[in-house]
Amino acid sequence: MQRHSFASLALCTLLLLPLAGCGATAVVTNAQATRESGLTVSGLYLGGSMRAADLATLEQLQNMADPVQMAQRMEALAAELDEFCAAQPGSFSVYLQDLTSGQEYTYKADTLYYPASTLKVPYALWLCQRDDAGEIDLDTPLPNQFVGRMQGTALEKYNDFSTIPARAAIRAMIVNSDNNAVTLLTTQWPAGEDSGFPQFLADLGFAAADTCTITPERRILGMASAADLGRAMEALFLYFDGGTDNAPFLKECLLAADQEILYVPEGVAAAKKYGSWDYAYHDAAIVYAAHPYILVCMTDQGDAAVDFPPAATAAMQELGKRVYEGLND
Repeated sequence: MQRHSFASLALCTLLLLPLAGCGATAVVTNAQATRESGLTVSGLYLGGSMRAADLATLEQLQNMADPVQMAQRMEALAAELDEFCAAQPGSFSVYLQDLTSGQEYTYKADTLYYPASTLKVPYALWLCQRDDAGEIDLDTPLPNQFVGRMQGTALEKYNDFSTIPARAAIRAMIVNSDNNAVTLLTTQWPAGEDSGFPQFLADLGFAAADTCTITPERRILGMASAADLGRAMEALFLYFDGGTDNAPFLKECLLAADQEILYVPEGVAAAKKYGSWDYAYHDAAIVYAAHPYILVCMTDQGDAAVDFPPAATAAMQELGKRVYEGLND
């Protein structure tokens, strides 16, 4: 088995564009830092945030699996995915972690992209963890900057209200990818250079963490890779079972995401978040199958005028189907 380690990525020049749809800017690829593919055992890197309970969650899952059988499944799946990913147009990156064996598969997983709305996931986790620690209060009502202008949005029922509950805004930001909600939240709790958000991402293992911000003035900025988002989803997976008051709330938000890009069979729960903009079309999921796994796909095949580009969506559906069947059938 090839052992894979993630390389540090050089910082990339960012293009500043206004937030719309799911975000703004273009893909930048660092060819020297890109891996073609790899299969390894997860290092479970979560900076300083992993607790004994988190390790117990993963150990319990991994004890459920026949290690020889799962290693054979992953080896066969890796060969199949290498061929499938290589056949895709443009830039196509994959991160997969089988949560019952700890094994990872990666395909060009260090390639940097504009993350679009996928960056909302670690932002939501950051807010919930800060509330858990007493650093902020998510019971704080947010001033409604959009009074009378919220018809047809996820927060329409608050159209005539002067304030909006913060957790309602978080839910709209995740479930519906609502950008008014992002503005409301970041006005109160900006994820800027001095707020601690880039350091939070660095602690998760984001290679270009210091490029990533979400503020009302500059909107979503930064660069991230499929491996980075995989680490964020792993952190979420552990947080969901962490016993805090916010954990079931945040889990419910991601389980209720109102899109289906990466394939997940009917009746199988998945905590998901997508991002879509020019040269950025991504999806990230924790799939709660019999053998649960994390799957992230990032591509440069986005179009700001098309929320769900048909060809790229079909490729992600096929990717998700192959992964599910490879690990669970």
